[in-house]
Amino acid sequence: MSEYEWDRTTMAVVATALSGDSDGAVELLRPLPHRDVCHVAVRLAAMAADALITAAQDSGGDRAQALAQWQQCILQHETEYDGGAPP
Repeated sequence: MSEYEWDRTTMAVVATALSGDSDGAVELLRPLPHRDVCHVAVRLAAMAADALITAAQDSGGDRAQALAQWQQCILQHETEYDGGAPP
């Protein structure tokens, strides 16, 4: 799969997930080879990080504050779900 196809698939996964169809997003990834799914996952992570940093900057913060907020969200999630155990 080319970089263009990875980007196209990433955007399709985002659009499907944002429409509330997480099962549909999974089905977009299911037929792909593991390597391609990994590339899409990395692109999704980069998009999320970029959005967090942009939001922090828009509210007068910076990259370090965005990362600290993200770490706090992770810790909060872990606390709510007993250190990662399923609910």
